[in-house]
Amino acid sequence: MGLTSDYAERDDGSISSNNTANSIEPVPRRVKMIFSVMANPNRIDILRILNSKGSLTYSDLKAQVGFKSKKESGKFAYHLRKLLKHSLVALNRAERKYVITNKGKLILNLTRQIEERSVMESGNIHVRTRDRMEEFDAHKVTQSLVRETNMPPELAQKISEEVENKVHRMQGVYLTTSLIRDIVGSILLEHGYENYREKFSTIGIPISEIASMLGDKSYDIGSVINSMAYSLLKEYHLFHTIPKDVADMHLSGDINIANISHWSITPDTIFVNIKGLLDNYTNSNKARLYNIDGIDDPFIKIGIVCSILSRYAAEEVVVHGISGVLDDCTNGMGITRDRFASMLMLISSMTYSRISFMLEELFEGSRSIAGELIDGYAYYVKHTQHPNPKISIVLPNHHGGDGNSLIAEYVDKIVEISSMGGSIAVSDRLVGSKGLISKNEYINLVLHSLSINLPRVAYESNNDEVYFRARLALLLKPIITALSSRKVMVEYSIKHVLPSLSDDAGIDASMVINMVDLQSSISNVLKHDDIIDVARKVRRTLVDKSKEMGYNISIAMIDDGSASRLAKLDGERYGRLPTGGSYYMHGVEVHAEDMLSLDASYYTNVAALSSIFDGGITTTLDISNVSPNIARNAVSHAMDRFSFFRIVNRGVSVCSRCGSRFSTSSMIAMNGSSSNTDRCPNCKAPLISIK
Repeated sequence: MGLTSDYAERDDGSISSNNTANSIEPVPRRVKMIFSVMANPNRIDILRILNSKGSLTYSDLKAQVGFKSKKESGKFAYHLRKLLKHSLVALNRAERKYVITNKGKLILNLTRQIEERSVMESGNIHVRTRDRMEEFDAHKVTQSLVRETNMPPELAQKISEEVENKVHRMQGVYLTTSLIRDIVGSILLEHGYENYREKFSTIGIPISEIASMLGDKSYDIGSVINSMAYSLLKEYHLFHTIPKDVADMHLSGDINIANISHWSITPDTIFVNIKGLLDNYTNSNKARLYNIDGIDDPFIKIGIVCSILSRYAAEEVVVHGISGVLDDCTNGMGITRDRFASMLMLISSMTYSRISFMLEELFEGSRSIAGELIDGYAYYVKHTQHPNPKISIVLPNHHGGDGNSLIAEYVDKIVEISSMGGSIAVSDRLVGSKGLISKNEYINLVLHSLSINLPRVAYESNNDEVYFRARLALLLKPIITALSSRKVMVEYSIKHVLPSLSDDAGIDASMVINMVDLQSSISNVLKHDDIIDVARKVRRTLVDKSKEMGYNISIAMIDDGSASRLAKLDGERYGRLPTGGSYYMHGVEVHAEDMLSLDASYYTNVAALSSIFDGGITTTLDISNVSPNIARNAVSHAMDRFSFFRIVNRGVSVCSRCGSRFSTSSMIAMNGSSSNTDRCPNCKAPLISIK
């Protein structure tokens, strides 16, 4: 019984399981004939080439497959007729070109899966690296020995041959790069090459890599230490903590896990009401990490607590309720721009993750305080030495009785800050800087770093929307199991290292699953016109599967960097991206020049997606390379159209050492051309583009 018949569609668009087969059914004759057709590797090559290159003429296809001599023309024609007979290939008679059919794509996908499984079960063993799964190659062992230990090539070749023989005797072993290094190390010891073994040893990353970092004149010691720690923890979690089937899904590109090094230790994002936390921190008898009794300055209190919290969030700490702390200001200390800017400077020098301040309440009270804090943030952005400011502000997207936005008078300042590389978002609810939604007004830990590669799921579903959701349902079961296991580990970890975060009800972590490029998957791959309808069905599939397993999980499209990695892997796998584009997207992005020309239906669809994705959606307003007037109009228009949006300016680069900021146009003017614009004109350190 096929996959689509195992998952029938209910009236509400959800998927239900109704597999009742209890006996083995006979294989239909047409299926036997198709497998007979695929027994010849030349026919597989024809399908692969048509899938990768698109439609081809008879002569072009023949040359691509490798039948170049006239003597082989009969063989090629015979193989092509077989494929045509069983509708795996079709002829476009108008263009006289051959194309692969949906049935051909299905057979090709099945062939790929069979090949991958056969490789894993044969002498051609798969190796799990930090980033992907690949076939074992002894030549790579030789190259690593020569590069990392300066071993003579002839000796390295002999060692790699011994390694290959040993690996092929280890059938069924879960082979990883660290295990291969252990095998190489043991063989080097057996031959008495202790010096080479020491150079080839690893502590999460190769010794030679660390030496290269330290040898770089522009290295930062903090970055080196963090890279070493992250690499070690990433390998530990990938090969020892995350379930092997989920780890393989990440390595193969079916999913992406953004913060693997933090998997069992910390949540991705922490939302915290700073007023409630400080009251609990001061009055509670629970253990503390830092004594803040006797400190009257609210900015110092906030700075200390934020710095502590940043150690325990992989991605971001979102702070709200700041007005309640400022109201506790004693000894007549005024709320000034300079004191707020100093606090931001202090936090950014000690923080481990991004800190975002929700300033919503301040606009409902004294507008002068809100204005001073925005000015303080502008000062911080202008003077910070960090390439990308580690601190964001989230402003309210509420409207007063006159219908105008509460922050309308600050549009000029918002554009000015964003143009310098500042990180500003505007929202009508409690969110992080990229649109992640909080589920709790006091403390909320959120696990959201796992993203599903929807373009791949859609592509391998052969344009069948029901089959697409059925495949998605199959993916969700191991994913939800892994997330629930992570939830238990993170809650236990935070409870013991940050007891002040836990009130009497305890800590609860929210689980969110990210979806990569939903829109293109539906419109460009599945060829479905109604994106909103399919999006609702996708959410229903997730809700049904999570409830079936006893969990409450949200769905989101939050930009966490997964899209670029998954697009790269899919490009390597298929020869091109299934969506037909050059990249995958996370969320929605609009350029400032397009804001006023978009019709009402566009904004209606964005609003609908925002309601479907209950975990949040990243909506980005790009003001790169536009005049201040266009940027101002775009920001004002976005306030009336979006419930959330962040503002980015990708036309700015920042020196990774001295913090100098340069626009693209100014760099070209200084260098006389568009070349040599990747180094700071002042100190020659690398420039980093603001994301």
